[in-house]
Amino acid sequence: MDTKIYLGKVDIGAIQNNAGAFYGETILRGWQTRSKSNSSIGRVNGDANIISSRLNLLHDPDFIDMMVRTTKD
Repeated sequence: MDTKIYLGKVDIGAIQNNAGAFYGETILRGWQTRSKSNSSIGRVNGDANIISSRLNLLHDPDFIDMMVRTTKD
């Protein structure tokens, strides 16, 4: 669902990991976001979908998913 912003009204349809809604004078410093997701079934869209099995297999052999170096601001 798309996020739509109207003058005088904020209508948020979905929240993501790095989302923000601000009003007025705003100073934001040091924002960071990191994420990783695995989905064994994928994405199902539409109407009247049938998923015939409750068994899903996810193979993720990574020992380290993401190297992150942080620094002080």
